[in-house]
Amino acid sequence: MTSTTLARPRSAVRPTRRGLVAGGLGTAALLGLTACGSGASASAPSATGSGAGGWSFTDDRGHTVRLARRPRRIAFLTDTAGAALWAAGLRPVAATDSGQGIVSAVGPDWTGVTRIYSADKGVRLEALAQARPDLLVDAVQADGTLQVASQLSEVSRIAPVVGLSTYRPIEDIAGTADRLTRSLGLPLADSAAENRFRQGGTRLRRAVAANRDLRVGFVFGIDKATLGVMNPGTWAVLKTVRALGMRLLPVPAGADNTYSQAVSWENVPSLPADLLVWAVTDPLPDNALWRRTPAVRAGQVFKPELASWYAYSWENFAVLLDGLATHVQSARPGVGPDAA
Repeated sequence: MTSTTLARPRSAVRPTRRGLVAGGLGTAALLGLTACGSGASASAPSATGSGAGGWSFTDDRGHTVRLARRPRRIAFLTDTAGAALWAAGLRPVAATDSGQGIVSAVGPDWTGVTRIYSADKGVRLEALAQARPDLLVDAVQADGTLQVASQLSEVSRIAPVVGLSTYRPIEDIAGTADRLTRSLGLPLADSAAENRFRQGGTRLRRAVAANRDLRVGFVFGIDKATLGVMNPGTWAVLKTVRALGMRLLPVPAGADNTYSQAVSWENVPSLPADLLVWAVTDPLPDNALWRRTPAVRAGQVFKPELASWYAYSWENFAVLLDGLATHVQSARPGVGPDAA
């Protein structure tokens, strides 16, 4: 998903193929264990336990991994997928942490866990192999591929992989993490957080329904000259809030806008938004063009205090939904300019 043309925050760069959350693998067959395609829907992953039929899990790509017995030694190949699984209560034997604050946002206990990330090599293959995992978990990119294609052949010799997509709504990402954790016979650690997330979603749906004309833009700083408007069709959290009825700033289709639309600062006051949500980067802007933006002048700016915008856990985004509900309730529609 790396591209020099995509507008991304520089202080919190989205995962790349070899950088942030290295780790990836296509469908694998290893040591007599098979990972095969499935006709099951990718939107409804399924799993079975370790009974007479062995263990199987259908991941977010619609691929099913089948093993003779329930895997017990799991490795996380990416920060994003790993954070969701740490939060769900799954403890790995090996995991990545690129130091971008994604994994640390969910407070993992690294005691006895092998760290397998290398800034220059991605997954440290020798360290991964020495941890003896019998199942790997990788993030699925927006195009449906696993994260680190460059290490496909090497990683596929170690263990089969399941993919967890981080380009679906938050509830689907956390839901897949929960389903995988349950399938491995482990109790969930985040049931109470899921309840708070659902309650926040209900509050936000009601607030949006009562303020239907409110236009909301999720934005971040790209550089000193450019602001990014997040694409509702790509970002997980925007998919969640759009499904709750929120009216989001559209981003024109095109390769340059896959993740966000770059807007020069002189055009920022013309953004047709009544409420601006400052995302991903710190701090808030402090320049005349930002202060001239109608939503900013009206005091209709929300900067959520999330641990990470890429830690896809129930707990992390329950905070966002609850805060959004409060700001949507109090915001006035029509503050921003009309769309061009």
